[in-house]
Amino acid sequence: MARLYDAFFASLGVVAATLFVAMALLVSADVIMRNVGLGTIPWVLEASEYMQYVGAFLGAPWVLWLGGHVRVDILLQSVPGPVARGLEVLADLFGVVASGAICYFAAVVGWTSHREGNLVIKSFIFPESWVFALLAFAAFLLFVEFCRRLWRARSAPGAAAAASL
Repeated sequence: MARLYDAFFASLGVVAATLFVAMALLVSADVIMRNVGLGTIPWVLEASEYMQYVGAFLGAPWVLWLGGHVRVDILLQSVPGPVARGLEVLADLFGVVASGAICYFAAVVGWTSHREGNLVIKSFIFPESWVFALLAFAAFLLFVEFCRRLWRARSAPGAAAAASL
C-alpha cells in the first residue's frame, strides 16, 4: 500500500511538470508564430492559465510529500531539537486544519455550482464545478499528507523533523 501511495504522489509531480512544460512550449509557439507573422493561437493564454492552476494544485501535495514545501529552516536550525520538532508538529496541525477547511468549502461551492449548472464560458466552455472539484481534491490530498506527517512524527518522534530538515 505504501508503494502505491508513493507512486500516486510521484505521479502528481509528473503531471504537474508535464503541464508546465506543455505550457512553456505552447506559449513559446504562440510568440514565435506571432513574431513571424503567422497569427496567434487564440486559446493559448486561457489554456496556460488552466495549466498553471492544475499544475500548482496537483503539484502542491507532491511537494509536501517530498518535504520541499516552504519553510523557515533558519528558525528550525536555531532552536533546540525538541522545539524544532514541536514547531514542525504545530505547522502540520495548521496544515491539517487549513487544508481540511479548503477541501470542505471547495466541495460545498463546487457542489452548489454543479447543482446550479454554472459554466465557465471563455475560449473553453466547461462546468465551473470542475475548478472547485480539483481544488477540493488537491486540498484533500494535502490533508492526507499532513495527517501522515503527524502520524509519522507521533510514531517516531524526531524522524519527521529530521527527515525534512
